[in-house]
Amino acid sequence: MEPDAIPKQIENLKSKQQLTRKERRYLQKLENKLSEKKDSNKPFNIKQVLAKISIIILVLLVIAGIMWFVASRPNLPPIDLAGHIEQNPSAHILDQPMPELIQKHMLEHADGKGKSGILIQYNCKKYSCEKNLIDKLKTLVKKYPENVYLAPNNYDGKIIITKLNQRKILSSFDEGQIVDFITNK
Repeated sequence: MEPDAIPKQIENLKSKQQLTRKERRYLQKLENKLSEKKDSNKPFNIKQVLAKISIIILVLLVIAGIMWFVASRPNLPPIDLAGHIEQNPSAHILDQPMPELIQKHMLEHADGKGKSGILIQYNCKKYSCEKNLIDKLKTLVKKYPENVYLAPNNYDGKIIITKLNQRKILSSFDEGQIVDFITNK
């Protein structure tokens, strides 16, 4: 059958007022053949393929960039109150990490009343800590029972001290720096 014969047959059948079911099916088959033939005759367009590949590569690069940016940011404790909950920790010296929402509440006011809290957190899992570091920190915190808290953490710093809108990261125990942070407003 000639390529031009199919469209002519379709037009002839469509021009008739009423088609039988068999004729409608035949007409549908002819139209499908025609569309398949048109699709197969399309030339390969390298520009379109390259444009699509370029878009895919660009999207993948953007996603990789966002993932790298998020992964490279240091993991640090909060210093603001946004999203805090009205809940106090079980004690001023903890042996488990303090949830961030409770940390934020302590930054607002220690034990739910009074002046702002100060948190001293240590990470001896990721950093090597001297044998008596935790005991030194406990002794120091006991000197400020009103508003200072001590807890382990998984943040990116060996010792991190926080208070509202302030943070200090120490690589070793320095009582002078810790006391200055606690006592200076």
